[in-house]
Amino acid sequence: MLRLALVGLDSSHADHYVRLVEVERRWPGVRVVALVDGEPARRGELAAAGGLSLGAGEVTVPDVVGRVDAAIVAHRAGRLHGAAARTLLRAGVPVLVDKPFAASVADARATLDVAHAHGTAVTTASALRFAPEVAAARAGLAARTAETVPTAEAAPTSPEPVVEVSGPADPADERDGLFFLGIHVVEAARAVVGGPPGAGWAPPVVTTSADGIVATTRLGGVPVRLRFLDPGAHPTAGFTVAVRTPRGVERSEVVLDADYLAPVVEHALAVLAGADGETARIDAEHATVLADLALLEQVTAALPA
Repeated sequence: MLRLALVGLDSSHADHYVRLVEVERRWPGVRVVALVDGEPARRGELAAAGGLSLGAGEVTVPDVVGRVDAAIVAHRAGRLHGAAARTLLRAGVPVLVDKPFAASVADARATLDVAHAHGTAVTTASALRFAPEVAAARAGLAARTAETVPTAEAAPTSPEPVVEVSGPADPADERDGLFFLGIHVVEAARAVVGGPPGAGWAPPVVTTSADGIVATTRLGGVPVRLRFLDPGAHPTAGFTVAVRTPRGVERSEVVLDADYLAPVVEHALAVLAGADGETARIDAEHATVLADLALLEQVTAALPA
């Protein structure tokens, strides 16, 4: 049995994790055995929902070290993830960190350095990475890119396609500023573009308007336009992905169903199962985490004071 601790209970993600793992038993042999870093009433609510019998003393991260095999760190504010994750990683407990992984590059690097030093797996993923609309946009980009590549017989048929991703994000958000939801915009764009793993973003050109923020950049040579929509101006905005060419725009709104976090857990379980001997993959994943946060730091730094 894989004994799992859920750390950070204030997000609605905690309800999903308890439902998927405990109520619906999606992954045989995986069980939630500890609920940590939450108000007593919230801890009791989640325990009742999952039919969990929990020890009264297992309420802080150090309490569960030695009693669990892995953990999900899922505070609503990403700035709280680092301290909890580092304590677990130092103790040899692999960790899935919810998004945002951190609210600064420095904090993220500190966590990744601990994971590297102790040889403990840590991973993170936005649910948007696994959305079918993102996969369709990636396929569309590949098709449009193929049309623009010159052959010996022909010149390019059109200018290079541009990836556009938009979603709500507020640089004044009290939790993590632009990182809180903006990381999903960035990770969705990376998933549409694809490799190379660990690639950094070109320095962004940032503009602002009443609608929000636009950051124009490149990844792996592909032009990317990120739109961070002001939630006040767009209170019902979701996430959209698009590929723009001179012939038009192929745009889709990302629809997240009730099980949108299931692929995130499956990703984490796969990472934990195959962590040994995958140094190149681990290094690339860590580089990706830092690159995506660095882009958000650059966008934030470019905003008017």
